[in-house]
Amino acid sequence: MSDGSTDVLIVGGGPVGLSTALFLARKGIRPILVERRPRLSTIPRATGLHARTVEIFRTVGLEPAVQQAGMKIVGPGAELDLVRAGRATPLVMLGAQSLADLHKSFVMEAHDVDYDKFTPSWPIWCGQDHYEPLLHDAAVEAGAEIRFQNELIGLTQDEDGVTATVNDNGTTRTIRARYVVAADGVKSPVRDLLQIGNRSNGVAGNFVSIIFRAKVDLPESAPRFTLIYLMNQLAQGLLLFIEPGRWMFGVNYYPERGQSPADFTPERCVELARIAAGDPELDVEVESAQPWDARHMVADAYQSGRVFLAGDACHAHPPAGGFGVNAGIQDAHNLAWKLADVLHGHADESLLDSYEAERRPVGAATADQAWMLFRTRGQLADEDKAAYRDFVIVTMGYRYTSNAIVGAPADTELLPRELTFTGQPGSRAPHGWVDQDGARVSTIDVLTEGWTLATAPGDDAWLAAAEAVSAETGLPIKALTAGPGGDLADDGSWLASCGVGPGGALLVRPDGIVAFRSAGPVDDKAQTLTAALATILRGA
Repeated sequence: MSDGSTDVLIVGGGPVGLSTALFLARKGIRPILVERRPRLSTIPRATGLHARTVEIFRTVGLEPAVQQAGMKIVGPGAELDLVRAGRATPLVMLGAQSLADLHKSFVMEAHDVDYDKFTPSWPIWCGQDHYEPLLHDAAVEAGAEIRFQNELIGLTQDEDGVTATVNDNGTTRTIRARYVVAADGVKSPVRDLLQIGNRSNGVAGNFVSIIFRAKVDLPESAPRFTLIYLMNQLAQGLLLFIEPGRWMFGVNYYPERGQSPADFTPERCVELARIAAGDPELDVEVESAQPWDARHMVADAYQSGRVFLAGDACHAHPPAGGFGVNAGIQDAHNLAWKLADVLHGHADESLLDSYEAERRPVGAATADQAWMLFRTRGQLADEDKAAYRDFVIVTMGYRYTSNAIVGAPADTELLPRELTFTGQPGSRAPHGWVDQDGARVSTIDVLTEGWTLATAPGDDAWLAAAEAVSAETGLPIKALTAGPGGDLADDGSWLASCGVGPGGALLVRPDGIVAFRSAGPVDDKAQTLTAALATILRGA
């Protein structure tokens, strides 16, 4: 039975699939999303939302809701009033025997980043079960169609599109789509159907995550933390603070010793929770016990014809660094605007090739960083130190090189050693506070609404060039002046931080990445802009 058609079919209704649906819908594309589960997740996985992800949520209006649903991640000893009130949590990992022995604990890892220097958005500690509904409702409101209890069971491609066969709660249907985005997890059936292989370092450990509720009274003098590595002979693993009264205990099990997830009976889970708390009489409510593997994997390709992989379907790694869902949402953010520009006729399909060219190297580097951190528990060997990058660099300091970037230096380093935002093509445009129409806004808010050209006040030639190119190509380009008296008014420091001097301009893509930069004046601004966009959008 045919069930209609769509420009984009999304397979998988987790955070990555829902984000893809939201980003597409906000750009005028009405995708259909199919998800085999009957409902959204009730499990608080993927709790750490890095600053870049919160930035992305900010651009689609979700940052306030995510902040309300979660807790601000702060440095050790910072904003203690918010921490005590349950509105913030410090990014600290302790080593301890149990919650009852925190006075004997020691700091294994602590991160104190001054995010205000480079972003308007602080990271948030928020369970997937809290932010998935926000993504779902925003996507539906924007025009996406979400279908639960719809499992993809077949996929065929031709020159014009993709035919998907779906089991709709017992009824077989087909959906015709121009493109398909597979966000269907680490065991991706779509990846298997496409016969895409992968590179893998293997499995670093086997775990069962026990989600439980318990009222644990920690003394006021106890050190504050987000995670505890329990060094307990009776139960070893990672204890995560999810939210007040709710915890997740990731416990190792060893198949080579004959152990399996079946060993984690309800009674055993209660026992383990009490060991973690250090209270043998603790009243414990176990919500769930989910097995998982700390697995490393990078797909050999992110695209096969008209089908694209995103999130865990194309990269998976241990939880060290908390990169997983963040990298997946950034996949979605990168891909969505490109699909939209192609579907709106603003770009050739060659633009879609840049998705794999940009995101696969980042996905591979992220997986390798997570694997290294997980295997070494942060105690890097000398041979690892040169390759190590701080987690903030991994999540937002990466640099792209592809046909969708003009002027990236030939020696561009994928993950630079220092976190800097200088307006280099292929990097995220710098954040700065400016006045727009009397309101104080971040440049991140302005530069992610579509294609944007920024130049200094009084440089009418660049503004005229943007208007002419937009009229000729049909591509909407918002041209703004930045500096004293400009559309984005400041003292001129923001444009200077982008490496743009008098007579220059900065072209920013819809995902906030610098696509092209003219540091100074050029002879023919319209021709220069036309050539840059032809390279990006047409592969010319």
